Amino acid sequence: MNIAQRIWSFLPRGIREPLALLAITGVVALAGIYSRFFDLYAPLALRPSEFWHGRVWQVVTYPWLPAKLLGLIFNGFLFAMLGARLVQVWGRRQFWLFCFVAVLGTAIVKLALTPLNRGALVGIDGVIFAIFAAWYRLFPNEEMMLMGVWRMKMRTAMLITAGLMIVMYGLFCPCGFWNALAILGGGATGWLCLAAQKRWLLQRPAQQVASDRISRLEL
Repeated sequence: MNIAQRIWSFLPRGIREPLALLAITGVVALAGIYSRFFDLYAPLALRPSEFWHGRVWQVVTYPWLPAKLLGLIFNGFLFAMLGARLVQVWGRRQFWLFCFVAVLGTAIVKLALTPLNRGALVGIDGVIFAIFAAWYRLFPNEEMMLMGVWRMKMRTAMLITAGLMIVMYGLFCPCGFWNALAILGGGATGWLCLAAQKRWLLQRPAQQVASDRISRLEL
């Protein structure tokens, strides 16, 4: 068994399916652009002007298209490594729902910025930032080695990684500043979703569990 097969077998169900779909759609989309045989970005990337003219499906198709090959590899790695822990904690369905909410949150912020920028948005960066928010809230005091050199708490590592990604996105990607705001919107959506869930759980009335022993005593 090679390294790739070992990593794949390590990943839980709930990560394998979207990761495989991301890889397939990403490779096909990039192959079409590089070969110039077809262009999936034209109908599927999120472009505000086209969305407002009827292409509403773009709010759910844009994350399946990578900006570049390096972005596909890097985001796929983060999604697999960080998402696997969340699947173990939440389960597959809740994790998928969380990612879907992050996709919609990123798209909503992008569309809200329509008067300022009409450039296209692609990629799962907003989902990655929502996952960062989840790790920040769920595992803040756990320690990790950042880049195999610095030992630090999880919350610090998440903030540093997110900051570096935003800087790189703003410097090297088209429409970088406005798309960076949309990506931060995805992270904020994940944060708010978890905060709302926590508040709902705190306000939920405690359920009384019937005791067989007490029932027998009453009889």
